[in-house]
Amino acid sequence: MFFIIYTSYAAIDFNEELLKVLLIQSRDRNKKINITGMLFYFDSTFIQLIEGEEAGVKLLYHDICNDTRHKRVVTLKQGERTERYFEDWSMGFKSINNNELIKVEAYRNLQTPTKLNDSAFFNLLKLIAA
Repeated sequence: MFFIIYTSYAAIDFNEELLKVLLIQSRDRNKKINITGMLFYFDSTFIQLIEGEEAGVKLLYHDICNDTRHKRVVTLKQGERTERYFEDWSMGFKSINNNELIKVEAYRNLQTPTKLNDSAFFNLLKLIAA
């Protein structure tokens, strides 16, 4: 199972309605290509984990990098896992505020490729999703 974790800034002002449209589009496409993952949105910043077969994940990521709704896309982590982290979610979503993030160690480094090991970074995602 291949995964990519990335972060980007919103190139447009995402209100609740635009986020809803983005999620519906993402979930529909992800189901068709057997991609699962989790999307966080906060303070005009996205952080997302996408996972599935390597070719599908890389194609989706390429499309995200070229999507005009994103700017400054940065790969934080990519690699292989033995199983899916978000097995039942074609695209889980959580909108979080800065007060929640201040409590999360390594938040300030989201725009910098991380040197955290896989389990520590996945635990960070789990913590944010809780």
